[in-house]
Amino acid sequence: MKDIIIVCAGGFGCEVYDIIECINRKAEEKGEEKPYNLLGFLSDVNVDLSSKKVNSTVIGDIQNWYPKGNEVYALGISTPKDKERLSNLLKSRGAEFETLISPYSIVHKDVEFGEGCIVTAYSISRGAKIGNFVNVMGSMVGSGAVIGDYSTTTGFTNITNATLGKRVYVGSHAVIMNNKKIGDDAFIAACSLVVSNVKAGKKMFGVPAKSFEL
Repeated sequence: MKDIIIVCAGGFGCEVYDIIECINRKAEEKGEEKPYNLLGFLSDVNVDLSSKKVNSTVIGDIQNWYPKGNEVYALGISTPKDKERLSNLLKSRGAEFETLISPYSIVHKDVEFGEGCIVTAYSISRGAKIGNFVNVMGSMVGSGAVIGDYSTTTGFTNITNATLGKRVYVGSHAVIMNNKKIGDDAFIAACSLVVSNVKAGKKMFGVPAKSFEL
């Protein structure tokens, strides 16, 4: 059994909590030892976890936290740049991050995962390559797709045989078509259909998706 700490106690942190609970429950149903012992959350803001029906507590703040033993960490945040910043901060202090995959996901056996990924329920096809600290949140990831470090795909996103750079955010119900390349730090708005390559840092919206500025 591994001791584990969730970094950030917001909405996605609670989803990570649910994944850990589900993994443990599935193990118990098979008569196996629970894989994880949740020590608690790290948060820099006050959070009432009881109101979210989370049976755990905040045990410290992120900025002043140093690993204290052999515990592993799970990153409970989905904003790409914040993932990069917080993971680098804690890794510089010796933290090791766990990749967590919901038992309700369908993940082909040859998918490659980096460190610290979080996968909620849905599907990842054969040959996909998932970088470090990637969140795949209720998304379809097609065969041969590549998702770069710190990127996030959200609910009902369809990533076909496409390549996403680092720190890419893909909004709910967006579709990225075959063989398209999405540059680092790009933002794909919800419900967009991406039919062409996207340059680094661009914000895309629409059907077909076009560049826009907030």
